[in-house]
Amino acid sequence: MKFYHITLMAALAALAMSSCAVHDPFADYMEIGQMLPTVDWEQNSVLVKAGNHATFKAKYYTAEGLEIDHSEVWTLIRRSQTSEATSKLTSSLSYTKSISLSDTVRSLQLQETYAHSKAEWDGHEYVLNDSFPTSRTLAPQAWVTPTEWDETKFNQYYPSTFKEEFVNHMVTYLTRDSAYYNDLRNIYIKYDFTAEQFAALNQKYGVEFPTETESDKKSDAWFVTEEVDHYYYETVVDGVTVIKEIATPADAPSGVNVYEVYKSSPWLMCRYSDNTGGKITYVRREYMPYWKELISSIPFEDWIYNTADKSYAINFTRSYSLLPEFRVYDKNGKYGKTTDNKEVSLN
Repeated sequence: MKFYHITLMAALAALAMSSCAVHDPFADYMEIGQMLPTVDWEQNSVLVKAGNHATFKAKYYTAEGLEIDHSEVWTLIRRSQTSEATSKLTSSLSYTKSISLSDTVRSLQLQETYAHSKAEWDGHEYVLNDSFPTSRTLAPQAWVTPTEWDETKFNQYYPSTFKEEFVNHMVTYLTRDSAYYNDLRNIYIKYDFTAEQFAALNQKYGVEFPTETESDKKSDAWFVTEEVDHYYYETVVDGVTVIKEIATPADAPSGVNVYEVYKSSPWLMCRYSDNTGGKITYVRREYMPYWKELISSIPFEDWIYNTADKSYAINFTRSYSLLPEFRVYDKNGKYGKTTDNKEVSLN
């Protein structure tokens, strides 16, 4: 082992430097030229139940002529947590929103003090076999797939913007194109929208959507067939491909390809596409504001409710750990400290 020793030469060299203030990390706990206690320890516990003690074996000594006063354990508290939610209202669109956090919730503070008399001299150095306490309040916390919704607990564990961001993601992906058409259809049919909701949106957007609330009747209302109803061709306007619907192929300009449009619900476009070599179906652009507002009314809790096991797809975990430090003080109030500190996880 080695003593910390700042010599007079080092002090003079420091004074010879520029007048700019330079922080000396040793100045916080020693004076120039003073020897500090030499300290080492072995941490026996790196995984401890919150509220129990973490054990250690410390070894220390100091220079001849100096006396040890006492020793201390200082600890820093770290927190790690993850807040997750997963959509269960859709099958094709699988989405999990996750936020992870790792931070220091308490800087180094005194945890325990030990009288020097507790240590034993082994002929070379003092040996202290002891422990320091941990707090029961730092026990891990978890809220995973609850069967009952707890709004208070959610607000404690999740950011205030979490719900809105989650729902906005689902609505955006379901209504931006035809990729999740089947999910959108299934939500309309299976979700418990009210007749009053349909009626209010019909009035707002000037349309006549059915106000049925029974799944079978809603399924009948949302339909596509193999029957060709009319036709369409594509043209380019200001660099953008635009679909022009026509009654018969004869109504198309010469030189363009004409494709079938199949009979379907008024708010749907079901057409043949060369890109897929078959039918594609999607909600017509002029009707999309209706559908965006309709599914935006679905509460966050309903997006994540798993009807199979009747639980909410929530996964929140929080855990704490301690980063301890062992210090030995002499009678002059100066101390030496450990540097090989291991994090203690609390379970």
